[in-house]
Amino acid sequence: MLSDREKMVLHFCCSITIAKMTGLANKDKLIGKLIEDIRQNRCRSLSEEDVTSLLDEVSEEMVGGRNMFKFLVEETIADAEGSPAKWEDLK
Repeated sequence: MLSDREKMVLHFCCSITIAKMTGLANKDKLIGKLIEDIRQNRCRSLSEEDVTSLLDEVSEEMVGGRNMFKFLVEETIADAEGSPAKWEDLK
């Protein structure tokens, strides 16, 4: 069984992904409303402050993950071309 924090992360990531993939208008306002509804109905043990803090951390990790994913794609392309990138380049 998922904890309320894990449920919030799951629903937040799904909501953001769907909003971006579908080009949803007013996505920030809608996501905010969805997150509050999720908190009240699926993650009752989390306060508004808990959710704000958690989602700030998730957003920060998403930026880092995006950078890592970009590097891995570039590394794969470089490997295919015979000049591998180095993990040290991320430091």
